[in-house]
Amino acid sequence: MIATRAEQLSQSLPPLLVKAERIAATVILGVHGRRRAGPGENFWQYRNYSFGDSTQRIDWHRSAKSDAVFIRDNEWEAANTLWLWSNAGPRMDFKSHLASETKKHHAQILQLALASLAIRAHERIGALGSPHRAGVGRSTLRAMADWCESQQPNSLPKPNQMQRQSAAVLISDFLDDPEDIKKALTPLAQSGVRGHLVQIADPAEETLPYDGRVEFLGLDGPQRFLAPKTENFRERYTAAYASQRESVRQLAGRLGWSFTVHRTDQPLIKCLLALHARVSDQ
Repeated sequence: MIATRAEQLSQSLPPLLVKAERIAATVILGVHGRRRAGPGENFWQYRNYSFGDSTQRIDWHRSAKSDAVFIRDNEWEAANTLWLWSNAGPRMDFKSHLASETKKHHAQILQLALASLAIRAHERIGALGSPHRAGVGRSTLRAMADWCESQQPNSLPKPNQMQRQSAAVLISDFLDDPEDIKKALTPLAQSGVRGHLVQIADPAEETLPYDGRVEFLGLDGPQRFLAPKTENFRERYTAAYASQRESVRQLAGRLGWSFTVHRTDQPLIKCLLALHARVSDQ
């Protein structure tokens, strides 16, 4: 009966969340001690029992040594909110013959896997641009997953909803004009947010593995380009792509943020492990 119910519940979850949680299950997110009483596993202090305290929190062994009744407080293991954002623009729908999924799919799975890890560690999570408030627990994670599957192309929101010293993970192909990226990210950094950029790249975007006559169509506009011999453009194209990536990498460095690249022909767990270590300040 329990197994049947669990299967029914899993089938009701958004497919993106199911896949993200399978990936997140292989990683354990570290906890951040806050040195104050609250939910956690590490002992913090004993204090006298007072009206309203749950009797389940009474430490009977300690209380037996005196005439008073003592409550065992654990350290509150929590961090500031982890804000997550993934680009849902039309460019992210690109998938070449070298990859099995679109850039958007990888970005959203990575976003939800990080959110799942944070929830398991009792962290607060929030989706930048989402109408839902940041929170903890499975309901917050489910709301984020539902929003990821239904969201329209979004731009980076203003930083006024983010607390100072929070962390933000921004996932995109970052192929916008470098000046536009700078204008979007600088206010976030100035607000005191610790940022992490993840560039999602299809392998064909890096190498231009085409030959002969090829027509290229823009995904975010009516652009159209017919290349009579694509191989003649490969060297200039790859140099321009590398220059774009380097400009974003340097911007992240100036802001004091990290920069990670994930290719859609590579397992997501590799990127998740690296990003988890950076978000956890390891």
